[in-house]
Formats: sequence, structure tokens, C-alpha cells
Amino acid sequence: MAILKAQDIIEKLGLLPLEGEGGYFRKIYTHRSGAEILGGTIYYLITPASFSSLHWLPTDEVWYFLEGSPLNQLVLFPDGRNSMTILGFAKEGHTPVTIVPGGCWQGTKMGCKEGYALCATTMVPPYVAERYKKGNRELIKQWPDCPYVEEYLV
Repeated sequence: MAILKAQDIIEKLGLLPLEGEGGYFRKIYTHRSGAEILGGTIYYLITPASFSSLHWLPTDEVWYFLEGSPLNQLVLFPDGRNSMTILGFAKEGHTPVTIVPGGCWQGTKMGCKEGYALCATTMVPPYVAERYKKGNRELIKQWPDCPYVEEYLV
């Protein structure tokens, strides 16, 4: 079986560019209780050229690593702390599922210069564009002890 390339997966899964943040996505499930929408799950694909730039969301986001190369996930906490987690296969010593707390800034990018990473993410309540904030250079000043902030900005 041939190893799929990023463009093959983008086409196979019907992924679209995610404007503003970067990467490619497609909504795959809406969690409901009757008519009430509780949450949403998407596919999310990252390449070395198109990563998830720093952004803020008000609620928790759960990331599930599905296939590809490991990802570096940066989280900037409101209290000034930061963390870097390698999202990838557990058999390779990485974390296959991460939870980014709501109210934090987050960015995720490839740890290598080629390949891709396919993930899924879930948010409850679901993503709403009006509650999304795109990161900017002010974050460098707010987290001066974190050497990665600038490289996670678009």
C-alpha cells in the first residue's frame, strides 16, 4: 500500500483551507441532544507550509492525532506559563490526545519539514467564528519567556 501524501488526503476527505488559522479542515460530526447543538468534531490536516497559527478559543478543544508526522503544540496560559507538547503516536513516545483549555492561546505545527499530520478536534460547544481570536505580535510581549511565540504567528 502506497503512503498517502497530504494532497491525496485533502482530496480524499474533502478538506478545505481554514482561512485565518491555516491548515485544512472539514466538519465531520455535530454532537446533538435533540435539536440542541452541543459540540462539533472536525478533521484537521497540517503541512509544513500550512500550520495552525496562534489563536484563542473560549472553550476546551480536544485534539486526536490520527496519522502522519508528529506535531508540536504550543499553549500559552493566561497566568503567563507556556507548554509545548508533541502530538503523535503513543508507540513513538508522543501524546496521541491533548486537551487545550479554553481561554488559552494555542498553535500547532509540524516538527519536521516534510509530510503532513492528520488530526481530529472536538469542541463543546462547537466552534463559532465570532468567538475566535487570531494571535498577533502583542503575544510576544505578553509571553516574553517563551521562545516559540513568534514562529507560531502568521
